Amino acid sequence: MATSIEVPAVWNQIAENMYLNNSPTAEIQLSEVSAFSFGRLRVTKGLPDITRPVVGESGYIIALQLKAIPFVELFLGKKKVSSGYYPTGAVGAINLEEEPACFLPNPFDALALHVTQAALDEISYAHQMPYVDRLVWEYGTVDPVVHHLGQTLLSSLEHPDQTSKIFIDHVLQALNCHFVYSYGGVTISPRKFRGGLSPWQMRRAKELLEAHLDGNIALQQVAEACELSVSHFARAFKESFHKPPYRWLLERRVDQARDFMMNTRLPLADIAARCGFTDESALNRSFKRIYGITPGVWRRESNRSSGGLSSSSTKAFSSSVPRQKYEQVASSTL
Repeated sequence: MATSIEVPAVWNQIAENMYLNNSPTAEIQLSEVSAFSFGRLRVTKGLPDITRPVVGESGYIIALQLKAIPFVELFLGKKKVSSGYYPTGAVGAINLEEEPACFLPNPFDALALHVTQAALDEISYAHQMPYVDRLVWEYGTVDPVVHHLGQTLLSSLEHPDQTSKIFIDHVLQALNCHFVYSYGGVTISPRKFRGGLSPWQMRRAKELLEAHLDGNIALQQVAEACELSVSHFARAFKESFHKPPYRWLLERRVDQARDFMMNTRLPLADIAARCGFTDESALNRSFKRIYGITPGVWRRESNRSSGGLSSSSTKAFSSSVPRQKYEQVASSTL
């Protein structure tokens, strides 16, 4: 957990109380991309004793089991609330104010999210739903939604340089919405959300996003620049642009890459770097998802059609390539 950025106290207390600090059999991997709101806890040997309770912290730890646990006991205060086998994909919503402790005599591998009450309240406010004062999920029950989105968070821990802040913020927002609805027992209002961004908010959001084509900007930063909460901004942005910010940003990267291919002879690797992609492969994947062909094929066909660069026939070819609806392509992510 060594880092130059200050780690929230809750993670330090969890590591200390679970005997993970300086343990040769334990590994804690926290996400700096999302201000340490989630992390992976892996132990190759069971804990020596019941952990000390977490004291003085608020919010929830949502624990997703990445591997099955033969046996686990969970305590809230002095009361045992769960005991037995947890399968892969099992989830526990643990209220930190209830001073949780556990006994894990076997190796375990879990993804843990720290969810604050403020984040839940923001979701409720933005979606005009009742506020949730308690999350309830039967301990050890598999949650396919958390399991699926958890894999995305897990991938960001393994490859942080290939993950943008704004995308991870969207995944966390989706999870918080799920927690409010499924764990908080809230019924979604049938009223349609109306009211996109104002013209000045649209301009400001575009300016900030286009200045960070690599996605290395937090969704909260853009929302604050538009004087909105994160949830309200995300919904208003989609209302105005018909897609979430991270999808809009990705399409802008691809469009810029297409312009470079039309008007320069730069190698694709250089174009990818200039447009905020981690490498040429990332550009290839995104370009093909949107345009149906790889950048190399697009460039060859464009040059063959135009006989050179920057001609009107090149632009005609670019407009004739069918652009797939990215919302359909990315629906498996969010």
